[in-house]
Amino acid sequence: MKILYKTIKAGLILSLAVLASCGYEDPVGTTKVTYYPLLEMNGPSTEVLSVGDTYTEEGASATENGEEIEVTTVGSEDVDTSTPGVYNVYYSAVNSDGFSTSQRRIVIVLSADPSTINLEGTFFRNGNPNTVTKLGDRVYQCNNAGGLPLSDSRNLLNVTFYNLDDAHVYVPFQVDASESGIDVESNIGNIISQDSFNWVLTASAYYGTATRNFTR
Repeated sequence: MKILYKTIKAGLILSLAVLASCGYEDPVGTTKVTYYPLLEMNGPSTEVLSVGDTYTEEGASATENGEEIEVTTVGSEDVDTSTPGVYNVYYSAVNSDGFSTSQRRIVIVLSADPSTINLEGTFFRNGNPNTVTKLGDRVYQCNNAGGLPLSDSRNLLNVTFYNLDDAHVYVPFQVDASESGIDVESNIGNIISQDSFNWVLTASAYYGTATRNFTR
């Protein structure tokens, strides 16, 4: 037993000696606080214009710990108000430590001609109803953009969408479009006729990438 005690004691002394030889490094001065960039767009995140209107770039501002920093803008020069479509303007800022943040403005350009297509009414996908309400010329609201069974009520997408030019429809990005909190945006979908249209939704993995066809 004495031999075992001496062995353990010797081991502890050796371990303490090794630790002492490594020294102790004071952590003071080795840490650093990073202030992440805060970016804020001026004006709306979705702007709706008609052909012939003028697009005015309102820009964005960014700060790091209360100090203004540079904002990079990409895409504003591509907004073409002579052509119906959807245009994206991106803003980004980088702080002194290389951390970045970004935001996007969606610019929707609608045909200036009165629409010859009226999409108001009830459309169906796989027998599931999607009721479309007209809010104005080329502007609509629907209560089931994914065409799900009504029994799946918490995940039904209630969205505003646009008839761009009587040939295409678009759902701009919308937050919490369902009771369950799903965000949604569509591709530029197609108007097949007054009684048929389709789109693909980006709305979490719950909706996937299927083309959703609606008819009445």
